[in-house]
Amino acid sequence: MRLERIQHAPPKIPELVMQSLISAIDAGQIRVGEELPSERDLAETLGVGRGSLRECLAILEFLGAIENRGNRKVVMRDADYIQKAVSFVRLSNQPDTQHDFNEFRRINEVEIVELACQRATEEDLDAIYQAILHLEARPDDYMTDVEFHDALAVASHNAMLAATIHLVNSMIADVRRRFFGLQDYQQRTQDSHRAIYEAVKARDVEKARREMVLHLAIVEEFSGKYPERD
Repeated sequence: MRLERIQHAPPKIPELVMQSLISAIDAGQIRVGEELPSERDLAETLGVGRGSLRECLAILEFLGAIENRGNRKVVMRDADYIQKAVSFVRLSNQPDTQHDFNEFRRINEVEIVELACQRATEEDLDAIYQAILHLEARPDDYMTDVEFHDALAVASHNAMLAATIHLVNSMIADVRRRFFGLQDYQQRTQDSHRAIYEAVKARDVEKARREMVLHLAIVEEFSGKYPERD
Protein backbone atom coordinates (compact mmCIF):
# COMPACT_ATOMS: atom_id res chain seq x y z
CA MET A 1 0.00 0.00 0.00
CA ARG A 2 1.41 3.40 -1.01
CA LEU A 3 0.50 6.56 0.89
CA GLU A 4 1.98 10.01 0.44
CA ARG A 5 3.85 11.25 3.49
CA ILE A 6 2.18 14.27 5.10
CA GLN A 7 3.96 17.63 4.85
CA HIS A 8 3.40 19.59 8.07
CA ALA A 9 1.82 22.76 6.72
CA PRO A 10 -1.68 24.27 6.61
CA PRO A 11 -4.39 22.95 6.42
CA LYS A 12 -4.64 21.08 9.72
CA ILE A 13 -3.03 17.66 10.03
CA PRO A 14 -6.30 15.61 10.33
CA GLU A 15 -7.53 17.18 7.09
CA LEU A 16 -4.26 16.31 5.36
CA VAL A 17 -4.61 12.75 6.63
CA MET A 18 -8.14 12.69 5.20
CA GLN A 19 -6.92 13.94 1.82
CA SER A 20 -4.16 11.35 1.72
CA LEU A 21 -6.53 8.47 2.51
CA ILE A 22 -9.11 9.68 -0.03
CA SER A 23 -6.39 9.91 -2.68
CA ALA A 24 -5.20 6.38 -1.88
CA ILE A 25 -8.77 5.03 -2.13
CA ASP A 26 -9.37 6.93 -5.36
CA ALA A 27 -6.16 5.53 -6.85
CA GLY A 28 -7.11 1.99 -5.88
CA GLN A 29 -4.24 1.65 -3.42
CA ILE A 30 -6.87 1.06 -0.72
CA ARG A 31 -9.95 -0.80 -1.92
CA VAL A 32 -13.49 -0.91 -0.60
CA GLY A 33 -13.79 -3.91 1.69
CA GLU A 34 -10.07 -3.84 2.47
CA GLU A 35 -8.72 -3.55 6.00
CA LEU A 36 -6.66 -0.47 6.81
CA PRO A 37 -3.19 -0.93 8.28
CA SER A 38 -2.85 -0.60 12.04
CA GLU A 39 -2.93 2.90 13.53
CA ARG A 40 0.74 2.57 14.34
CA ASP A 41 1.67 1.66 10.78
CA LEU A 42 -0.58 4.32 9.27
CA ALA A 43 0.79 7.05 11.52
CA GLU A 44 4.36 6.02 10.73
CA THR A 45 3.71 5.83 6.99
CA LEU A 46 2.03 9.24 6.91
CA GLY A 47 4.48 10.85 9.33
CA VAL A 48 1.79 12.11 11.72
CA GLY A 49 0.89 11.64 15.36
CA ARG A 50 -1.64 8.98 16.31
CA GLY A 51 -3.91 11.66 17.82
CA SER A 52 -4.32 13.41 14.47
CA LEU A 53 -4.81 10.06 12.77
CA ARG A 54 -7.50 9.01 15.24
CA GLU A 55 -9.33 12.29 14.76
CA CYS A 56 -9.47 11.65 11.02
CA LEU A 57 -10.52 8.01 11.44
CA ALA A 58 -13.29 9.03 13.86
CA ILE A 59 -14.71 11.39 11.23
CA LEU A 60 -14.53 8.70 8.55
CA GLU A 61 -16.27 6.23 10.86
CA PHE A 62 -19.01 8.77 11.65
CA LEU A 63 -19.54 9.30 7.92
CA GLY A 64 -19.84 5.54 7.39
CA ALA A 65 -16.72 5.50 5.22
CA ILE A 66 -14.96 3.00 7.46
CA GLU A 67 -16.31 0.42 9.87
CA ASN A 68 -14.73 -0.59 13.14
CA ARG A 69 -14.60 -4.38 13.48
CA GLY A 70 -12.90 -5.09 16.76
CA ASN A 71 -9.31 -3.96 16.34
CA ARG A 72 -9.70 -3.70 12.57
CA LYS A 73 -10.93 -0.79 10.45
CA VAL A 74 -12.42 -1.74 7.10
CA VAL A 75 -13.05 0.69 4.21
CA MET A 76 -16.78 0.67 3.39
CA ARG A 77 -17.16 3.51 0.85
CA ASP A 78 -15.35 4.74 -2.24
CA ALA A 79 -13.54 8.06 -2.59
CA ASP A 80 -16.44 9.79 -4.37
CA TYR A 81 -18.81 9.05 -1.47
CA ILE A 82 -16.28 10.29 1.11
CA GLN A 83 -15.58 13.50 -0.80
CA LYS A 84 -19.30 14.27 -1.12
CA ALA A 85 -19.96 13.50 2.55
CA VAL A 86 -17.07 15.68 3.69
CA SER A 87 -18.21 18.51 1.38
CA PHE A 88 -21.69 18.33 2.93
CA VAL A 89 -20.31 18.58 6.45
CA ARG A 90 -18.08 21.51 5.47
CA LEU A 91 -21.11 23.55 4.42
CA SER A 92 -21.44 24.64 8.04
CA ASN A 93 -18.12 26.50 7.77
CA GLN A 94 -19.21 28.60 4.81
CA PRO A 95 -20.44 32.09 5.74
CA ASP A 96 -23.17 32.39 3.10
CA THR A 97 -25.19 29.23 3.71
CA GLN A 98 -27.42 30.28 6.63
CA HIS A 99 -30.35 30.94 4.29
CA ASP A 100 -29.88 27.49 2.76
CA PHE A 101 -29.91 25.87 6.20
CA ASN A 102 -33.07 27.77 7.15
CA GLU A 103 -34.77 26.70 3.92
CA PHE A 104 -33.66 23.10 4.43
CA ARG A 105 -35.14 23.10 7.94
CA ARG A 106 -38.46 24.60 6.77
CA ILE A 107 -38.85 21.90 4.15
CA ASN A 108 -37.87 18.99 6.38
CA GLU A 109 -38.87 19.87 9.93
CA VAL A 110 -42.39 20.91 8.95
CA GLU A 111 -42.84 17.46 7.41
CA ILE A 112 -41.24 15.86 10.46
CA VAL A 113 -43.85 17.32 12.84
CA GLU A 114 -46.62 16.06 10.57
CA LEU A 115 -45.18 12.54 10.69
CA ALA A 116 -44.66 12.87 14.44
CA CYS A 117 -48.35 13.74 14.85
CA GLN A 118 -49.24 10.54 13.03
CA ARG A 119 -46.59 8.17 14.42
CA ALA A 120 -45.30 9.36 17.80
CA THR A 121 -45.57 6.79 20.57
CA GLU A 122 -46.03 7.63 24.24
CA GLU A 123 -42.30 7.07 24.67
CA ASP A 124 -41.59 9.53 21.85
CA LEU A 125 -43.87 12.14 23.40
CA ASP A 126 -42.16 11.71 26.74
CA ALA A 127 -38.73 12.22 25.13
CA ILE A 128 -39.95 15.44 23.48
CA TYR A 129 -41.42 16.67 26.77
CA GLN A 130 -38.24 15.85 28.67
CA ALA A 131 -36.28 17.92 26.15
CA ILE A 132 -38.59 20.86 26.89
CA LEU A 133 -38.02 20.46 30.64
CA HIS A 134 -34.26 20.32 30.08
CA LEU A 135 -34.40 23.52 28.03
CA GLU A 136 -36.39 25.31 30.72
CA ALA A 137 -34.06 24.07 33.47
CA ARG A 138 -30.90 24.96 31.50
CA PRO A 139 -31.89 27.87 29.23
CA ASP A 140 -28.26 28.71 28.40
CA ASP A 141 -27.48 25.19 27.17
CA TYR A 142 -28.06 25.17 23.41
CA MET A 143 -27.77 21.37 23.35
CA THR A 144 -31.22 21.15 24.94
CA ASP A 145 -32.58 22.74 21.76
CA VAL A 146 -30.74 20.11 19.72
CA GLU A 147 -32.27 17.44 21.98
CA PHE A 148 -35.79 18.75 21.26
CA HIS A 149 -35.43 18.70 17.48
CA ASP A 150 -33.70 15.32 17.53
CA ALA A 151 -36.53 13.88 19.64
CA LEU A 152 -39.10 15.21 17.19
CA ALA A 153 -37.21 13.68 14.27
CA VAL A 154 -37.04 10.31 16.04
CA ALA A 155 -40.80 10.55 16.62
CA SER A 156 -41.31 10.78 12.85
CA HIS A 157 -40.13 7.14 12.67
CA ASN A 158 -38.33 7.92 9.43
CA ALA A 159 -34.71 6.88 9.83
CA MET A 160 -33.45 9.05 6.95
CA LEU A 161 -35.08 12.19 8.31
CA ALA A 162 -33.90 11.48 11.86
CA ALA A 163 -30.29 10.89 10.78
CA THR A 164 -30.20 13.93 8.49
CA ILE A 165 -31.71 16.31 11.03
CA HIS A 166 -29.32 15.04 13.69
CA LEU A 167 -26.38 15.87 11.42
CA VAL A 168 -27.76 19.27 10.43
CA ASN A 169 -28.46 20.12 14.08
CA SER A 170 -24.81 19.45 14.83
CA MET A 171 -23.68 21.53 11.86
CA ILE A 172 -25.64 24.63 12.94
CA ALA A 173 -24.69 24.47 16.62
CA ASP A 174 -22.92 27.82 16.25
CA VAL A 175 -26.26 29.48 15.44
CA ARG A 176 -27.74 28.22 18.68
CA ARG A 177 -24.72 29.36 20.69
CA ARG A 178 -25.00 32.77 19.07
CA PHE A 179 -28.53 33.47 20.28
CA PHE A 180 -28.93 31.50 23.49
CA GLY A 181 -27.56 34.36 25.59
CA LEU A 182 -30.47 36.57 24.53
CA GLN A 183 -33.35 36.43 27.01
CA ASP A 184 -36.02 37.25 24.43
CA TYR A 185 -34.78 34.49 22.15
CA GLN A 186 -34.70 31.94 24.96
CA GLN A 187 -38.23 32.72 26.15
CA ARG A 188 -39.72 32.70 22.68
CA THR A 189 -37.94 29.45 21.88
CA GLN A 190 -39.24 27.81 25.06
CA ASP A 191 -42.82 28.93 24.36
CA SER A 192 -42.55 27.77 20.77
CA HIS A 193 -41.26 24.34 21.75
CA ARG A 194 -44.17 23.86 24.12
CA ALA A 195 -46.66 24.88 21.42
CA ILE A 196 -45.17 22.36 18.99
CA TYR A 197 -45.22 19.62 21.63
CA GLU A 198 -48.85 20.29 22.54
CA ALA A 199 -49.89 20.16 18.88
CA VAL A 200 -48.04 16.86 18.31
CA LYS A 201 -49.50 15.39 21.50
CA ALA A 202 -52.99 16.41 20.33
CA ARG A 203 -52.28 14.88 16.88
CA ASP A 204 -53.21 18.25 15.36
CA VAL A 205 -51.26 18.19 12.10
CA GLU A 206 -52.19 21.65 10.86
CA LYS A 207 -51.38 23.32 14.15
CA ALA A 208 -48.11 21.42 14.47
CA ARG A 209 -47.03 22.47 10.99
CA ARG A 210 -48.01 26.08 11.67
CA GLU A 211 -46.16 26.17 15.00
CA MET A 212 -43.02 24.73 13.43
CA VAL A 213 -43.06 27.39 10.69
CA LEU A 214 -43.39 30.08 13.38
CA HIS A 215 -40.59 28.47 15.41
CA LEU A 216 -38.15 28.42 12.51
CA ALA A 217 -39.07 32.03 11.72
CA ILE A 218 -37.64 32.99 15.12
CA VAL A 219 -34.21 31.74 14.09
CA GLU A 220 -34.41 33.60 10.79
CA GLU A 221 -35.50 36.76 12.58
CA PHE A 222 -32.56 36.69 14.98
CA SER A 223 -30.14 35.75 12.22
CA GLY A 224 -31.15 38.98 10.53
CA LYS A 225 -30.93 41.03 13.69
CA TYR A 226 -27.58 39.70 14.92
CA PRO A 227 -25.60 38.44 11.90
CA GLU A 228 -22.24 38.95 13.58
CA ARG A 229 -23.12 38.03 17.16
CA ASP A 230 -20.55 35.65 18.73
